[in-house]
Amino acid sequence: MTAPFPKATIEGYPRVGAHRELKRALESYWSGKIDAETFESAAHSLRLDTYARLKDLGLSEDYAIPADVAYYDHVLETALTVGAVEGESLDDEFTLARGNKDTAPLEMTKWFDTNYHYIVPEIADEQSFTARPQRVLKIVEEARAAGHAVRPVLVGPVTLLALSKQAEGATTQPLDRLDELVESYLTVLAALHDANVEWIQLAEPALVADLAAADDATLAAALKTAYGRILGAEKRPQVYLTSPYGSLNAGLDAIAELKPEATQVDLSVGTLALDNSYLERVAKLAEATHLAAGLVDGRNVWAANLRDLREKLETLGDGVSVTTSVSLQHVPHTVEAETSLPVDVATWFAFADEKVREVVALAAGPLDAPDAYAQADRAVRTRAESSRTHNQAVQDRTAQLPEGQVQRQPEFAERNKAQESLGLPVLPTTTIGSFPQTSEIRAARAAHRKGELSDADYTEALRKEVTSVIELQERLGLDVLVHGEPERNDMVQYFAELL
Repeated sequence: MTAPFPKATIEGYPRVGAHRELKRALESYWSGKIDAETFESAAHSLRLDTYARLKDLGLSEDYAIPADVAYYDHVLETALTVGAVEGESLDDEFTLARGNKDTAPLEMTKWFDTNYHYIVPEIADEQSFTARPQRVLKIVEEARAAGHAVRPVLVGPVTLLALSKQAEGATTQPLDRLDELVESYLTVLAALHDANVEWIQLAEPALVADLAAADDATLAAALKTAYGRILGAEKRPQVYLTSPYGSLNAGLDAIAELKPEATQVDLSVGTLALDNSYLERVAKLAEATHLAAGLVDGRNVWAANLRDLREKLETLGDGVSVTTSVSLQHVPHTVEAETSLPVDVATWFAFADEKVREVVALAAGPLDAPDAYAQADRAVRTRAESSRTHNQAVQDRTAQLPEGQVQRQPEFAERNKAQESLGLPVLPTTTIGSFPQTSEIRAARAAHRKGELSDADYTEALRKEVTSVIELQERLGLDVLVHGEPERNDMVQYFAELL
């Protein structure tokens, strides 16, 4: 297999659809409005539309487009593919994710330091890892039939186990099952090899994280164990090993020793700010593996300073590919959909499509993409000069404040003494703040939004709900009471509307 790694690529793309097509199809299937065949047809069309869109945006080389597709969650999708959880059918997958009247769903928790939540696999002692390569082969074959050579994406074995939990009653830690799980990955990789797939993306973000399951040195050792076998396999695609969401420490030396065919590193502004020697350390990695520099930030919404990123890219030497720091699933699809943005503000933003264009422009260079660099220059300059982001009057007033007025008042000791008068126990009981949004509150909010419920009546409905949750907490004997936050809708939406 000799296909070169593409000069420009991304780590992933929003899966839900520009118009939330996948979400709508899912909800229709779950409610019984459409059957499984109709749902899968809608998901199939969305995948092919996405590949075509990314190709039009400039990801035209073979294997530049990642097939990071999932009906519900990419961790669950990988777990099903390598047999870390049991399930064959579409309904099996959704039962694991959502549960049903007879089965509780698997736990969900945050995907590293993002607001995305993944399904947590549970590994039982008796769990056998049975590979199901047909799940990923289907994705490859449908793309190939439409003229696209896509790169399959799986969560890597170290990260999959590091993020899993012991099933109830299990005596073995998930990471202790690494050798068995790698066998399943080898089966999947062999099937991809036989299908003439030349690149596979294996994501190992656990290597950059501070996890309770294992420390940095343990994870790096696990990486060498797993990929020593994977990279030594005779039948496999070329491996693109990725490390998004932060900087590598012990894992960097492990990768240099393993020498995968290609490696992605997160070189976003935030990562480099926390680890200011990372760019220099990463440059040495290019001697051991083809480097894909994750310079375009996949988690913010601001247009990149292409000239600044170009300088960083040039310090890494020749032949380095350009990619995003993380998957673009964390940003909206395109700024083109935001038709109400002020003209002077619109160019400051870059969502998924715009970030793809930035990657392509960086990979090409200033002389080959002059329009992209000129637009980036304007965005950087106008944002820096705008009174929307720089209000001199506010800065002057802030500068005139006495030092004590910009500190929290009163001091901790005084606050602590005041709290003693409340008579709280050493470990007071309370809740995190929110109580469930009842159907009555949701109905009142909807009626108020439509103008069918007056401000006064809506406020009264909220007051009644607050009274109810306060009385509940008093009956339960909680020490510190909360009002339950009935006035807010979805937490993120509520904050965004107030901003």
